[in-house]
Amino acid sequence: MKNFIKSLKHLPKIWAALSYSALLVFSLFLFFGRSIPEIRIASLLKVFPDFYKHVSNFSLTLIVFVSIGYIGLMVGLKLKHITIIGIVFGIINMIFEFFISILNTPDKTDAVYGVSSVILGLLFLYTVKKSGLQKNKL
Repeated sequence: MKNFIKSLKHLPKIWAALSYSALLVFSLFLFFGRSIPEIRIASLLKVFPDFYKHVSNFSLTLIVFVSIGYIGLMVGLKLKHITIIGIVFGIINMIFEFFISILNTPDKTDAVYGVSSVILGLLFLYTVKKSGLQKNKL
């Protein structure tokens, strides 16, 4: 583990590490709200009544993309490359939701949720890149 940390070009500042953790917990909270009605956000359901029918795409895409991007930033990946990864995630999401029906019911709303999670993830990763990292001095 020590060698892994030494190999990182950047380390997150405390607020960035806590924000990343909070984003993951929030995404899981939303995801599990699909099957646990007690943890659903009532005010969200008033605005988006079908939210929990589509939230799995949002949550899973956000968790995977932000995790790849967060680790990528620490190893020195440029934001441009992470943006390209995000665009690929968005395109794959749209292809899967519009054209592939294997283990999936094509649904344009799911595609919107997936692309929205990529946009949110990019905003988070941009903020981390600009002010949430410090040079690794280990």
